[in-house]
Amino acid sequence: FVSLDSTDNLIVLKTLPGNANAIGVIIDNLGWPEIMGNISGDDTCLIICRTKTSAKEVSKKLLELL
Repeated sequence: FVSLDSTDNLIVLKTLPGNANAIGVIIDNLGWPEIMGNISGDDTCLIICRTKTSAKEVSKKLLELL
């Protein structure tokens, strides 16, 4: 994990190179209803939430997991 930022219903989670896909799988397996899905590359996960409020809740939950 490097950083987390959000806008509207989107969260951008930055990781060290090579780790975003693994984080994306973990996020998918959490099964949180607020999350519609995510797109992960080499060092970035784009997390798509259902609402702006959901994005704030998910951001807080993710930071608590760290």
